[in-house]
Amino acid sequence: MKVQIQDLKQGLVNGVEVHLPEQHTNVYQETYFTWDASPLVAQMNSSSISGGILNTWHHVPEFNVIETHVEPEMFYFVSGVALMLFMDLIDGTPDMASAQIVRVQPGTQLIISAGKAHFVPVAETDSVHIIVVSPKVDAPRVQLPEAITLG
Repeated sequence: MKVQIQDLKQGLVNGVEVHLPEQHTNVYQETYFTWDASPLVAQMNSSSISGGILNTWHHVPEFNVIETHVEPEMFYFVSGVALMLFMDLIDGTPDMASAQIVRVQPGTQLIISAGKAHFVPVAETDSVHIIVVSPKVDAPRVQLPEAITLG
């Protein structure tokens, strides 16, 4: 199945909150630092929160699986341009008609709602570096009935 890439914007992907880099207007600055606090706040049920750095590199995008979580995930795209797949599940089955591939610019912040199917972004540039924050939860994968490639 081929899916066209869309530039990510607020409201494009149902179940994903977006804060774009050009929206960073509340930066606090002192002599030697700035603090750019995210206005996005995720309500999580767990008190066991983890974070990590996700590094991806360029390759031809072909998505064969998706994953979901029972809690939201927060993504902070630090560098590089990424391509990320999102879709809905209906009774645990991938809704292929809902598949979206979005282009994510560095500086973008996302909150992916609990249950929103997605997968690790592919770097459109040489590499992408992302900070991910989420509760310690499983990441069950669901095999797609057919590979999703770029349209």
